[in-house]
Amino acid sequence: MSLIPDRQLTFSPDLATTIGLEEAILLQGLSRYPQQDPYPANNTLLDLLQDEFPFWTRPHIEGLLHRLAELGIIAPAEHHPRDAGNRTPPERSQVHTEQPSIPITPWRPSEDLMALLALNHGIDRAFVQSHLTTFAPPQGVDNPDTQFRQHVLAAWRREQRQHQAFEVKAPPAFDQNWQPSEDAIEIMARGGIDPEFIDSVRPEFILYWRERGGPPREVNSKFIGWIRQRWVRFQAGLGHSTEPKPMTPDWQPSDQVYEVLALSGIERDFACDLLGEFRVFWCETGELQTSWSSKFLQHVKHQWRWQMGQTIRGGGNHGGQQRSGGTGGGDRTRDRSLAQDLTDTSWAQ
Repeated sequence: MSLIPDRQLTFSPDLATTIGLEEAILLQGLSRYPQQDPYPANNTLLDLLQDEFPFWTRPHIEGLLHRLAELGIIAPAEHHPRDAGNRTPPERSQVHTEQPSIPITPWRPSEDLMALLALNHGIDRAFVQSHLTTFAPPQGVDNPDTQFRQHVLAAWRREQRQHQAFEVKAPPAFDQNWQPSEDAIEIMARGGIDPEFIDSVRPEFILYWRERGGPPREVNSKFIGWIRQRWVRFQAGLGHSTEPKPMTPDWQPSDQVYEVLALSGIERDFACDLLGEFRVFWCETGELQTSWSSKFLQHVKHQWRWQMGQTIRGGGNHGGQQRSGGTGGGDRTRDRSLAQDLTDTSWAQ
């Protein structure tokens, strides 16, 4: 004896998994009315289906028919006249029951998910909604918010990587024009290292690493360490003392001073020409210094820059000719007046 005396509905489980349970039941019921065109605007068919499925309302049946039309299983309403229920139906073609490639679902992300993406990742609503069409909700998941969140985050990261602000800039060419980064220069400046000393040692650092096949991976960190080591040796060679001392008539700079000047392209004879007036000036002032070698180094570089500027403005190479006499330091400044020589103390700063 059957526990269900009334008639039973049959449907395909595989089809129900693909298009939905109610849609599969309705599609099975449509097969009993081959004389009717199964499109949503057919009023005659709606009457028959409402009698067949009394547990569904007429609007619900219309919605299921529209759903089948969206899936491409039956013809959409716009392909038929509005008064199709009153016309003589044409010869009905076989109802297609092919499974759609990508089922269309009415799922939409929750407002909580929208707020979470905006709060934690700065992703606006427009970006989230633009990726709804590229997301296929997994089968058997009631609330695919988690999968959709991962989908949106992956798209967001791809877009960020393509943004100009995230582009990885190529490192500067490691040639004679290479310069340390601004951060490296700032670190060395805070350590009290003279910028001119840094620039004078830079060519040696470049040559050292180029002969070894190229710059090290952390080139700026290596350069800072390189400069610090040489700065310590340089300071020790300059004879820094905690006790200031006056200038003496027989004072001589250390050999390391001339080596540093040579790195800047300044000849030893040029520095020697300036030594006499340097000693006389500071002996007369009676000023005390902890390192006269450092003071002399600054003085020679100042005079060198001044002469190079004069040579460029004059358009000639008279600077080298003026030093050709070896100890002819007096001729070197003769393109200035005597009054300028006596009043110009900028070299002593």
